[in-house]
Amino acid sequence: MSAPTTRQAPASPLGRLAKATYTDLFTGYTPFEKVFFPALILLQVVVSTVAFEGWLSFITAFAGMVCVILVGKGRLSNYFFGIVQNVPYLILAYQAYFIGEITIAAFYVLTQFWGLYMWRKNMRAAKEQHELGGASFDGAGQLAGSRAATSGTGARGTDAGGQSGASALASAAEGTPLDVQTRRLTLPAIAGVLALLAAASWGYGVLLNGWGSNQPYVDAFTTVIALISQVLMVYRFREQWVGWLVLNTVQIYLWSTVEGGGNMSIMAMYLGFIANSVYGWYNWTKLSRGVQG
Repeated sequence: MSAPTTRQAPASPLGRLAKATYTDLFTGYTPFEKVFFPALILLQVVVSTVAFEGWLSFITAFAGMVCVILVGKGRLSNYFFGIVQNVPYLILAYQAYFIGEITIAAFYVLTQFWGLYMWRKNMRAAKEQHELGGASFDGAGQLAGSRAATSGTGARGTDAGGQSGASALASAAEGTPLDVQTRRLTLPAIAGVLALLAAASWGYGVLLNGWGSNQPYVDAFTTVIALISQVLMVYRFREQWVGWLVLNTVQIYLWSTVEGGGNMSIMAMYLGFIANSVYGWYNWTKLSRGVQG
């Protein structure tokens, strides 16, 4: 007679969520990323501690650094840290009377939930993501060169063979890291985005100048490019990283003008954002080409 087999009890929903969160945050990194990402976080902690300017600045800078690292990696958990970052950042922007930055922070808080919904529908196991690649966008709302046309997954709300939200969570709970599927803008779409950026920045700058903003046109430009980049991020377009790179460079100047010599924690955060933007462009380009990781 064979010995009776014991069936392992299924993990509780809370246990599965904890496992999925751990997988998303701490697994699937390359040797370079295991050095580069902690170095960015450590730099931020050191600067924020040495030039301590209050807990709002510290929390904003630390959570912001973790958030953009996870975006660069294509991880869903970035949206939690995005909320933690942008609520105190909204308060800091109000204190500095950067009207555009207040608009940005409020928009960021709201889009964390929108982005979480959009990304959750379009996650893929990291290895599979590298093998299949992403898609491009033709500017008219259509996917070009996407495998979604033949995958039969459109009815489930996924692109390019992506997993549904429930399936993605199940994969992460089993220890499989997931990356978001990436896409690219075509040249006509890029031209349209640039035209929108120029027109909206000028118009909003005129408005802010009338409201007495400290840096009306710089403030307007950073606001508009931030809104555009955030929308591109939510819809998983690689070109967001160009917007973030430009924005973060301007942000360092903007926060250096704050009375009292500038906010070092926030400026260090944006310096780290610049480095991460370069790597984010590289990583999302690799993912959208389907290059082996």
